[in-house]
Amino acid sequence: MDTTTVRNLTLTLYAFHLQQTLADIPTEASPEAEQLWESITQLGNSLPFPEFQNLKAHLISYTSQQESYTYTPQPENNLFNEWLTHDGDAIELTPFLTRAGFKLAGNIQPFRLHDSYFVDITLQPEIPDLEITLNQFLAFQPSTLIEQVKADLGKILMVYGEWEGETAQQRSEAAKWVNTFCPNSQFMGELVLFNCPFFLFEADNLTILISLAKPQQLDLEQADNNYSWLRELFWTQKKIISNYQEARNCYYIARSIYSKLEQEIQRFYSLSFRNSQERLSELDTLLKKIPLDWLEYQVNLRDLQAHYTTIEVNYNNFQTCLQKLLDSGNQLELWSRFAEEKCPQYLTQLKTHQTYLQSGQDLFSHLINTIRATAEVEQAQNEKALQNHIQAVGIGITAGTIVASSSGLMTQPKTEKAEIFGLSLHPLAWALIFSVICAVGSWGLAEKLLKKL
Repeated sequence: MDTTTVRNLTLTLYAFHLQQTLADIPTEASPEAEQLWESITQLGNSLPFPEFQNLKAHLISYTSQQESYTYTPQPENNLFNEWLTHDGDAIELTPFLTRAGFKLAGNIQPFRLHDSYFVDITLQPEIPDLEITLNQFLAFQPSTLIEQVKADLGKILMVYGEWEGETAQQRSEAAKWVNTFCPNSQFMGELVLFNCPFFLFEADNLTILISLAKPQQLDLEQADNNYSWLRELFWTQKKIISNYQEARNCYYIARSIYSKLEQEIQRFYSLSFRNSQERLSELDTLLKKIPLDWLEYQVNLRDLQAHYTTIEVNYNNFQTCLQKLLDSGNQLELWSRFAEEKCPQYLTQLKTHQTYLQSGQDLFSHLINTIRATAEVEQAQNEKALQNHIQAVGIGITAGTIVASSSGLMTQPKTEKAEIFGLSLHPLAWALIFSVICAVGSWGLAEKLLKKL
């Protein structure tokens, strides 16, 4: 059994969730926006704080109707500050007794940061100086917090405790604690934040920061003064990473459409070997299909450009927050490398994607116009050919009628036969034969002459 104990143990979950996306009307929230608050309400089933269960009653984002709450985020548009609580302050949690034998307390701080929701959930023993073992720490239910709180931009879990063990063993001890609630995490590096060593782990869209510091090592004043800068740093980093992933998805979708449209170009070229009717049918099919693919291509290219702009803006904000924290004496090499290497790499890569896709933008636009023009020409030629055919048939019938009526054979007595070319037939039969011969000949001659016009 592990006997390692820490004092002043605190667990803080930072969760960032989009309140509004690019596709939403500026005054309205995303359909998925309230998932963050709903998930915290459900969290009350595992961590029975009454304030979790009735969280909606504390938020200006909800209105009460017959003992139920409806998500109505419109009041958020008139915020004078970032707080989402009615009184503009943290929600203190009512302590409850855990199975580990101590009471768990804490608070919730919900905010609206421009287009995002942010919540800070901090948990700690009601008696701060209480000694807590690793097994007792699981009463904080870090795995439940990680899994149940829905935050599409990402989450940061910070664990701080005072430990009197050897400094050389801090990293291995921190890894042991992290593995108990997030075994698939990967160690990324070390930081010095507010005068304390922190070990950083990553797992999907989750960042874990854990510090087992010496007693009284934490600079509380610096931590309080830099809370907003640290929060903004986390937020902008998560937005950069999330938007980069979304931009990459847009690029892959657009690339798939690009390949599909390239195949349609080859299909268009092959139409020259088809007859006119088949060409017209294929052109009609292409005109129904290609504009829809091209529109989806345009949407993904637009979204890619929007994500690039979002990353660029948040990169600048991230650098500002980072510099403020560095100026306070923090050692943040990992985040400095992110600013110096990763972000420029993201922007360069996305700019390359944009350049590649924009070259296809004009190509496919010209393709649609070419197909449309070709279809119109093909349709006009078919209509002209039909008109010529009808005229030629009319000329043939008219010629045949004239021959039949002017030959005099139709007026001969019915009992007499006429001998022509040694063949004796009824005059009416000869009239019909000459009429047909003349009609067919006139029709064929008219077809040739009309084609030359």
